[in-house]
Amino acid sequence: MPSTNRASLPYLRTAEVADILMVTKRTLKNWLRSEFIPEPQRNPSNRYRLWTLEDIEAVRRLLQERDGAK
Repeated sequence: MPSTNRASLPYLRTAEVADILMVTKRTLKNWLRSEFIPEPQRNPSNRYRLWTLEDIEAVRRLLQERDGAK
């Protein structure tokens, strides 16, 4: 049975993630800086963030929880 390895998943750029979440790249980075959302894995050679669809879903859940608390 093949195992699902995080390394085999396609990665998205921060700008792409911001577009998917319908926020600005600056907002996304502010959320990371304030630790509102978890930092995704980074590429060890260039330190670029390696966003996965799982990361995006985690952010969506956090946003829904936050909006539900209002």
